[in-house]
Amino acid sequence: MKNIHKSILVAALGLISLTAAAQKDTTLTRQVMLEREYTPTLQDASKINSLPSIYEPTIAKRDARFVSQPPQISLANNLLGSVASGDIKTDIEYSKKRGYLIFGGGTNANLDGAFGYRLVNSGNDRLDISATHNSMNGDVKFAHPGYVFNEVKAKYADTKVKLKYEHAFEPSVLSFYGSYFNTAYNYYGNSFWSLSAAETFPYDIKSKQNVDVVSFGAGLKSTDTNSGLLKYKGNVSYDYFKSKYGLQKSDKAPGGGIINLDADIYTEFGSDKVVGVKGLIMNQSFNSPTEHLKDAYHSFTNVTGTPYIRFEGVSWTAELGLNASALFDSDNAIFLSPNVIANVHVDETSTLYGEITGGVNNNTFLDILQENRYTSPMARVEYSKTVYDAKIGFKSGVVPGFEFDIFGGYKHTKKDHLFIARPMFEWGNMSVPVYANISTGHIGGLLKTNLIPYTTLSAKAIAYFYNVKYTKPFVYDRENPIMDTYPTEQKAWGLPTFTAELNADVKPMDQLTMSATFLFAGGRKGYFDDIAGIDRRPPTSMNDITELNLRGEYQINDWVSVNARLNNILYGKYEIVKGYTLQGFNILGGVSLKF
Repeated sequence: MKNIHKSILVAALGLISLTAAAQKDTTLTRQVMLEREYTPTLQDASKINSLPSIYEPTIAKRDARFVSQPPQISLANNLLGSVASGDIKTDIEYSKKRGYLIFGGGTNANLDGAFGYRLVNSGNDRLDISATHNSMNGDVKFAHPGYVFNEVKAKYADTKVKLKYEHAFEPSVLSFYGSYFNTAYNYYGNSFWSLSAAETFPYDIKSKQNVDVVSFGAGLKSTDTNSGLLKYKGNVSYDYFKSKYGLQKSDKAPGGGIINLDADIYTEFGSDKVVGVKGLIMNQSFNSPTEHLKDAYHSFTNVTGTPYIRFEGVSWTAELGLNASALFDSDNAIFLSPNVIANVHVDETSTLYGEITGGVNNNTFLDILQENRYTSPMARVEYSKTVYDAKIGFKSGVVPGFEFDIFGGYKHTKKDHLFIARPMFEWGNMSVPVYANISTGHIGGLLKTNLIPYTTLSAKAIAYFYNVKYTKPFVYDRENPIMDTYPTEQKAWGLPTFTAELNADVKPMDQLTMSATFLFAGGRKGYFDDIAGIDRRPPTSMNDITELNLRGEYQINDWVSVNARLNNILYGKYEIVKGYTLQGFNILGGVSLKF
């Protein structure tokens, strides 16, 4: 509790320092845009990879994200499969309307909604309120039947409400926000046990884990018209989180706080250079949950500084920097990593790009909740260090209406985590981290065109290869080593060796848009740890992800549109987390309003 109080004090001091930097209040003329807070839905949910942005042609409105890093399959956005009634963007194109309401529903009790309204919209001030809700409650048939259950009820819901205020005054923009987030879900995953084993070790698939997160923060940034010597942007935030259940339902569940303070201060140096320094302070502490391992919830602090210099020529840009991190954990450490980025414009339509970066992956409680909500609360997932992440590529739109990108890269991360499945006390299937030094290479390409009238097509494919060497975490069970037994094979558990995505958007008339998306991920392996003496071990191979989705949207007028979606038309049975099969074919329909 003492650490939490320290975190709040640091946040308050950071906020005071940010506000003190801006004293002069004058009129700033600007066009405000209504921001929409949202939880990503299908178009983000089903994507297998996290993709960096590259050159985007103006041939289509579809947001294309491009891969050049090892895939991290996201659970938080998946909602037990494809449940979105429509694509919800983070921004709305400028409109005189001040609010929106989006609602959709469908089979398996899928619900998807978003609401936002600008309460204040003046030249210097704006106040926005927003809310989102996504949920599912339906039967799921396991990809690997023949154990205790072949079909179970899967439940998931998340809700978020946010209030944000922004005030503009030369030479700065000051903002404040507060939000509340709740997520609830059951541990419905396949236990891979026989009926006799389940009678000996009964487990709970009905009770719902519950996580509450209360957040508040502030930000300060210089405006584009700031003529001062120094430019700046900074944010300070605090997240308080609390879960309902621990490793056993009678345990005190994990809870705590996360303080984040980041800043970027820079100045122009000559006409073609920028010199600056970025800083980050992150502290995570816990409110003394029940510990089955000593120091399982040790606090963690990351203090990182990144001095840099940015060059800009007629046809090239480059940034040279170095990340210097001081890490305070069970074992303290100093870590240095590169931050070098360069782009060369071969001509107006083609670019050669590359970068070598690195840094610390904090893996906070909230990070892991987004990555894999079914992670065991035995201990917090420890931080990892990316020694280097090298990428290179060539992208071009030399032919009008046609674009391609060819890219590759290699990354090495120390003490990264992979997830395997394991029965844990009252829960039949929880994800447990396996720590390893992982090297990941990838090579891929993307094509995109609108040469066919009224149609935009894109195709993307990436191949991955891994080198995995297990390593021990800081905290592990020395007295009961069976709880820390790693698989004999050193595999990149859960990660694909090949991914592909095909997209087609057809707009036969201004009011009607039809879309098709095909997603594929293959070569994944999953592991179930047999610490309970189950009768029959499940296969390590995970079903390929093969998902075809269709969507149509009709704009009735400038303030209302309707949409419908057919998800997982191929009835694919696949898991992202071992044992947690996602929902199959489902139908969604929805309406969007602007007012």
